[in-house]
Amino acid sequence: MTKPNLPSLPKDIQTQLVSLKEYNKDEFFALVKALRLANWPLRAIAEPFDTSRTAVSAWEKKYTGSSLPQVPEIPEPKRKDRTSLNKHKELSEEEIADLLRLTKDASKVRRYTDANDPSRKSAELLESKLVTYSNTGYSRAKLAGYCQVSPSSIAQRLRKYK
Repeated sequence: MTKPNLPSLPKDIQTQLVSLKEYNKDEFFALVKALRLANWPLRAIAEPFDTSRTAVSAWEKKYTGSSLPQVPEIPEPKRKDRTSLNKHKELSEEEIADLLRLTKDASKVRRYTDANDPSRKSAELLESKLVTYSNTGYSRAKLAGYCQVSPSSIAQRLRKYK
């Protein structure tokens, strides 16, 4: 089975490949070569045989003739709709100021900081806000810019949040 974003060969080409492999090796190698020249991926050709891409590459190299059969063009890949990912509003000045304040308070937390300490509470609140913003589409780099820290420190806080 090919990956969802890779094209699969049409069923008629798959059955033709299987029958040619059994009965006519020369035409089989010609069809494999034609598919490869039409930019079909090795994985799509290997799928009906449940074999490796290396085997398909070897079949392709075995073709020695001069005429190739007509094969269908590879279909255009379906593009994901990414318009909604970047359509979030900017944070307000108050939200940015709140993130900055929480970041400064949270930076004081060490492993021996008391669980009831205000800086620990600020760190927990910061982490919950970062998760909320991250889930609504804000990138780590954007959040890091708001907090004036590195994207890796934002990633660490997102991993730590429970």
